[in-house]
Amino acid sequence: MLKDKIARIVAENEALFPIEKEYAVKQELIEENAEINNKEWSFPVIERCLKETEEVIKGESVSFMNEPVSYFTKHADEFLFVESTAFETIGVDGIALEMDDVFETTTVLFGLKVQKKWSAFLKEYLAANVGSATYSAMFSDQDGLWDINIPLDQLEGFHKDMAIKDAMDLVYRFIFKLLEAIEAAN
Repeated sequence: MLKDKIARIVAENEALFPIEKEYAVKQELIEENAEINNKEWSFPVIERCLKETEEVIKGESVSFMNEPVSYFTKHADEFLFVESTAFETIGVDGIALEMDDVFETTTVLFGLKVQKKWSAFLKEYLAANVGSATYSAMFSDQDGLWDINIPLDQLEGFHKDMAIKDAMDLVYRFIFKLLEAIEAAN
């Protein structure tokens, strides 16, 4: 699972995000003082889309990722869809970010590749870390993914003026910690 993916990255001398390096040290995949390059975010797909139709409004350049998350407060009819090769490590293909106009919260949606048998654990983890009434998690037998929707506002370190790129990092760290908890419970 997570350990195998990080071990492969380490074996191939690829760069690591700080959370991945911390994990690699904890799992004794590398020494604490190992010289590892810091991984940089790259987003080959950055699309602003209409919520109502999911039609792509515009494919954005990487500079759009420096916009504040509050952009979606002003553009509540849009959502952002991003893909990154870094998401492969956490079993996510892409992440959507939007303003939930009913609850007035910034939310992130993603499909997570975790077995259905982790249902109770996953839901307990989400309830404990984002609030029991503020998330949704449904398993799709069709594609074998968990469709998860969590409020970005509930993640530690979030503020509405943070750059979208930093919000993606926050989400990545949250999902990484979730997978680490599942792995520890296994």
